[in-house]
Amino acid sequence: MLFPVHTRNGLLAVAVLAALPVTARTEQSPIVVTATRVAQTADETLSSVTVITRADIERSQATSLSELLQGKAGINVATQGGAGKLTALYLRGANPGQVTVLVDGIRMGSVTTGTVAWEFLPLDQVERVEISRGPNSALYGSEAIGGVIQIFTRRGEGPFRWGASLTGGRYDTRKLSADISGNRDNSWISARVAHESTNGFDARRPTMEFGSLVDESDNDGYHNTSASLRLGHRFGAGTELEFHGLNASGNTEYDAAYPFADEDHFVQQSLGLTLTSAPTQDSDLTLTLGRSLDKRRSIRSGVPSSTALFNTERRVFSIQDDLHPSDSDTVSIGFDYHDDLVDSTTTYTETSRDTSALFAQFQKTTARQSFLGRLRPLKDEQFGYYTTGNLAWGYQLADQVGLTAAYGTAYKAPTFNDLYWPGYSNPALQPEKSDTLEAGLKGHAGSTAWELRAFHTRIRNLVVYDPATNLPGNINQARIDGLETTLSGTLSGWQTSAALTLLDPVDRTSGNILPRRAKRSLRVDCDRQYGRAGLGVTLIALGPRYDDPANTSEIGGYGLVNLRTSWQLGRRLLVQGRIDNAFDRSYQEVATYNTAGRSLFITLRYDTETGS
Repeated sequence: MLFPVHTRNGLLAVAVLAALPVTARTEQSPIVVTATRVAQTADETLSSVTVITRADIERSQATSLSELLQGKAGINVATQGGAGKLTALYLRGANPGQVTVLVDGIRMGSVTTGTVAWEFLPLDQVERVEISRGPNSALYGSEAIGGVIQIFTRRGEGPFRWGASLTGGRYDTRKLSADISGNRDNSWISARVAHESTNGFDARRPTMEFGSLVDESDNDGYHNTSASLRLGHRFGAGTELEFHGLNASGNTEYDAAYPFADEDHFVQQSLGLTLTSAPTQDSDLTLTLGRSLDKRRSIRSGVPSSTALFNTERRVFSIQDDLHPSDSDTVSIGFDYHDDLVDSTTTYTETSRDTSALFAQFQKTTARQSFLGRLRPLKDEQFGYYTTGNLAWGYQLADQVGLTAAYGTAYKAPTFNDLYWPGYSNPALQPEKSDTLEAGLKGHAGSTAWELRAFHTRIRNLVVYDPATNLPGNINQARIDGLETTLSGTLSGWQTSAALTLLDPVDRTSGNILPRRAKRSLRVDCDRQYGRAGLGVTLIALGPRYDDPANTSEIGGYGLVNLRTSWQLGRRLLVQGRIDNAFDRSYQEVATYNTAGRSLFITLRYDTETGS
């Protein structure tokens, strides 16, 4: 059986939606920057992209990035025990460490683990999310095998305004936020603060792990205080200077065997300064300087020896010049540098590594065809020289239908844990490498956009445990075949988006399915406004997955229905309500870890601009 019953019902729902009459929309295709590092509309780019705007976020009433992204085209998310718990994101079947994550252009992630703490990044501070699927190392360097996800913080636009919101719900969940933003005389500011906390639920069922019993029957809470600031000014001659910063700090509790740590205190931070200018009529120059922090202190109450510190920092510098020799051609050239640093109670043989790279990109558009080529030679302090590239072609088959084809290479440098962890590391490791072939069709039915993408990815030199040496080794290979289908538009008055992903992620060494990837996933979002009232529903369905590389532990598929409503009380006050997991499904995203049951949340939002 390809899907359980509730998942097949979800597929039927998509078929029904597709059959509904299309209502013309006037919205323009959203602007996307991440795919080419040059602003384009989403339908102009040859890449497979998804743009989630602030309006989309508010309409969904999502409270976390994992909730917002789960089931989007190419994405599987696995969370270990609820809000604020360890979250892994799989993009196009690639490992969690094989996706590049940026906040306002600043590279994020732990240098030691090689992954991003999605669970700590606050959605309240997010203006937009751009997802660029497929190999992007030629633009962004290491990690971009599955793709790139860029998060943009809120920016001050329009007249000055302020707002505040209050949310409460199940598991003693509370959230407060306040903000002020606006622009005047070529200057703008956006300042926002938020605090969220929840008592949570028992994160994990009793289980044996590494020969020890994990059995902590308690609620595992989570607290996060965040702030963001964007402050900028537009000077003459097309020059802009902007500071952007994001900080989130707090603590999260989880379950672990005694005497290991079961609570983390964390800081996630991104700070950057961006200068843009137009030195000539046919040139756009961008300079970015910044750093990101991933700090974590792990403790177990009453066990002082359990305390461990892992503080990592990434310093980045980038300069890029976009040249426009003609209306149909764009040439981008640039230089990127980043330095990774580690400060930990664990003794690493090396505590820093820098990477520098040049890149060049050429884009050309004719009446019916588009071309893209890019190349990136880089020098890694640990691994020496390495070059990645992309080629893409697009052809307009008809007024409403276009064909795309692409090929790209990517790589991922081993983490500091892989290379230098005392007693379990291998400094002779080499980068993981990939190449991807992709073909697609995209177009419009009326003004409803649709897209179909098929891809084939091979990954070599995968870093896994080598039983011959009892150390990490470059011994595995993977093959990932996939098909992504997306639809967005207004159907019978309902604003609708749907994404269906079919995936075949195989470990070529063992023949097993790569763990925690659903071979089939579906997400449908439908919203409609009735005067001052809004109604919405989200369906998320995932097929079964294996929880381990040996494919001995299977996690069942599941389907969730989330309901939401809103009511505008006057011009300034908005009331929102949502029910997550409306049918109270019992399911797991990771074996032995619990998930939330049916949950009700209510939000009050006051905004000086709301409804005006």
